[in-house]
Amino acid sequence: MQSTKTKQKYRTVRFTLGRKLALVILAFLLLWGAHGAVDYLGRIQDKAFNGMVNESGKLRMYSQRIALLSIACASSYQQDSASGASCHDALRQSVQSYDASLQKVASAPFNLFFKSDREQIHASVTALQADWLEYRVAAERILASMAKGGVADQDHYFEASNERLLARAEALTELLVASQRRVQMAQDMASNALQLLGLLLLIIVALLGYRQGVRPLRALAQLARQAGQGHYDLHLHYQAHDEIGELVEAFNQSNLQTQRLLDRLREKADTARRAEIETDNILESTADGIVITARDGCILRINREAERIFGYSREELVGRSVHDLVPQRHRQPHRVYHRAPVPRAMGGISTVTALHKDGYEVPVEISLSLIQSDGQQRVITVVRDATQRLQMEADRQRLLSIIDVTPDITAMFTMDRQLIYLNPAGRRLMKARSDKEVTDRRFDELLTPASLRLLREQALPKACSDGQWSGELMLCGESGGEIPVLLLLIAHNQKPGTETHLSAIARNISDRKRFEAELLQQATHDSLTGLANRLLFKDRLKQALYQAQRTNLMVAVVFIDLDDFKLVNDTMGHAVGDLLLCEIGRRLEAQLRKHDTKARLGGDEFAVILERLSSQEDAISIAQKLSEVLCQPIRLKEREFVVTTSMGVSFYPTDGGDTETLLMHADTAMYQAKSAGRNNYRLFLPEMNQQVSERVIIENDLRQAVARDELRLHYQPVTDANNQIVGAEALLRWEHPEYGFMQPDSFIPIAEESGLIIPIGQWVLEQACLQVRHWQDAGLTLGFVSVNISARQLREPDLSQAVRNALDTSGLAPERLELELTEGSVLQRTEAARQILEETQALGVRLVADDFGTGYSSLSFLKQFRFDKVKIDREFVRDMLTDQGDAAIVKATIAISHAFGATATAVGVETAAQADALRACGCDHLQGYLCGRPMAPSDLQELLQSGCLIEQVVPTL
Repeated sequence: MQSTKTKQKYRTVRFTLGRKLALVILAFLLLWGAHGAVDYLGRIQDKAFNGMVNESGKLRMYSQRIALLSIACASSYQQDSASGASCHDALRQSVQSYDASLQKVASAPFNLFFKSDREQIHASVTALQADWLEYRVAAERILASMAKGGVADQDHYFEASNERLLARAEALTELLVASQRRVQMAQDMASNALQLLGLLLLIIVALLGYRQGVRPLRALAQLARQAGQGHYDLHLHYQAHDEIGELVEAFNQSNLQTQRLLDRLREKADTARRAEIETDNILESTADGIVITARDGCILRINREAERIFGYSREELVGRSVHDLVPQRHRQPHRVYHRAPVPRAMGGISTVTALHKDGYEVPVEISLSLIQSDGQQRVITVVRDATQRLQMEADRQRLLSIIDVTPDITAMFTMDRQLIYLNPAGRRLMKARSDKEVTDRRFDELLTPASLRLLREQALPKACSDGQWSGELMLCGESGGEIPVLLLLIAHNQKPGTETHLSAIARNISDRKRFEAELLQQATHDSLTGLANRLLFKDRLKQALYQAQRTNLMVAVVFIDLDDFKLVNDTMGHAVGDLLLCEIGRRLEAQLRKHDTKARLGGDEFAVILERLSSQEDAISIAQKLSEVLCQPIRLKEREFVVTTSMGVSFYPTDGGDTETLLMHADTAMYQAKSAGRNNYRLFLPEMNQQVSERVIIENDLRQAVARDELRLHYQPVTDANNQIVGAEALLRWEHPEYGFMQPDSFIPIAEESGLIIPIGQWVLEQACLQVRHWQDAGLTLGFVSVNISARQLREPDLSQAVRNALDTSGLAPERLELELTEGSVLQRTEAARQILEETQALGVRLVADDFGTGYSSLSFLKQFRFDKVKIDREFVRDMLTDQGDAAIVKATIAISHAFGATATAVGVETAAQADALRACGCDHLQGYLCGRPMAPSDLQELLQSGCLIEQVVPTL
């Protein structure tokens, strides 16, 4: 009763939808009333403002009118008394009108303006009133004088005061306009705020309407549809004290009651179904197929495994005869037996066959049981698929067949290595003919003693702990030898308390071992000579150093390089070069001790490790004998070769403690031997590293020399028989920032070896051509400039293109450029050199044979290459006055040159007597200190500009 009263009281104060709607309407009415009030006040303010602005404008008009009438009336009154009287009335009326307008402005309502604006307007009106009083007194004075018949002279006063009144009126008008604008802005803001408030109120009403009206009703409709579909466990969570809230609460209560009823019904159904499921689970969970039939053979029920065995679904089999699952040939005996079935256990008879849905037969094992159900006899048949068992048995037989014929040895034995099984391949090694002859023997008989020890100490413990072990062992062969095998040992852990058995599979890896040996030979030995390669050499050197540490003996590394081997390759071909390398390898093998390592490191570089040395003298003696043996003549393809060697020797521990250091120091010593004239050996000295470091520094600096503008060209004049300068030879100098001017012989060999001679040679060509062209443009005559071409440049196929580029860039005529080539540089690659030089001569460039007479085939040199000029070497010119042989060589060279159509130039001319003798022999040009030392371009330019004959030696700059 108390609860009912509380609910009734609650209903009297609840916030219903009608009350909510009334509040919304009230809020909008208040909003619209506020908006109307703002609009009404705005209209009143606009009306008052328009009146004030109008009166303020009249004040300006009246003040100007008074000023004009005061001036006009004075002149008209003097001329005509009648018009003066009319003017008097107009002036008085204007004064009265101004006074009336000013009073209206002063008494106008300013309450709707802001406080600060009101104060400014009152101050402006007060100031205007004060000015008007003074102005009015002056106007009254004029009126009084006009009434007496005279006019006061007040023109200047009205003009000044009228401007002030106009300014005051104008300021008042502007102040009114500004104040009205601020008021209007405030009114607009209030109106906009009210509109925004209305919009927000509308949005809030819409959101509340959606949240408390549309959304719960939509959710309620959705729940009603789901309840119609049988879902009564859903509830709508909505808290509101209105009609919708009551509707939701009633719906939730209805669903709750319905759900409780359904739960009670479901519990009863579950209890009944649980018993059935337990029975089905027992039936379905068995691993064998179960078929329940009536006495007449009609199938009543089957399980999942029976479906799989026979291929039918239970819908297809239930109601059919069990005889349909028997092959056609067995159906008649089966019908007879089924009339009086006898219970039997699984495995009592061999497998029988059942018929699958797809038509093939399935081997099965069956058991039969008879039961009584509801007064009727039922036959329960348990069917087991024997396919997998038979397949495993067949696989076992096949596996045994494979094991019997495989060449791998397969065995099974106990932990004490007593054999259980051994396949035929293993039995052949034991010379046993059957399994019976093996069972009383041990696995140890197959292994060598070392392999048996490995099996006991490592393989068996590892297999028992990890499950398996694999490794290489040696078996005893049938003929007494050893067979390398890869053995896989597998432990078969049985149940606790039972003995562990092991299986062993051994594969013969004799072929793989032989192949690995061949690969190792190829990987560690030179394929051409059969000597050790660089990899094996370093490994042997590491071992030698380790042994030397233990025995306190010395180790020597001998680095051997063949002198001029490339010339053999280029002239005779690589086939002959390979034969020569093989012969060098054979001589190393024959001359050195067996325990000394002989290696070919690459190309024509060999190295030797001399072990067990007591002193350096032992290695020196071996190096001397080795040098004598290697330089003995070698006869290859009907030709005899003499190949000399340059050798460098480093010692452990004095010259280094590791392989790289010893090999590097031996290489450094070998280069010193080459620099010393080749065909000798050098022991490594610490100062050699300093020389190598200086060479590296020079090479690095030389790489930057062109970019840093450190290279310079000096020019040595060449004169004719009349001491006139006809040309010059361009000579390269390097102005090193640290070492000063460097001569070519200190850096040109480094440039040759490093390949820097290619860009440097290109630079020399271009600069020489540009300089001669510059002299020509200056009006100076220089017949030619000669540039030296190195052997490395001549090996570049782009040499002719480089010459063409230099000529095109400078604009120099080709016949004014001469290229000087030594005999050795040309004969290294005769055919290639001939092609390059022919392309160069085709451009119009002249070729010069430099240092003629110093080679070993000079006449063939002139014959093969058509040179335009021959330079006689300074060695012959220097002693030609005292040595008849040198004089004869000079004369012959000049004659040969002329015979080949070339001019002759003597180099190294230092005395007038030498010059006279050369001219007497018919020498065409002279070059030497007598004609001029190498000089800078500016000095040669001054010499050319003077036009004088060369009479004295030009000092070196």
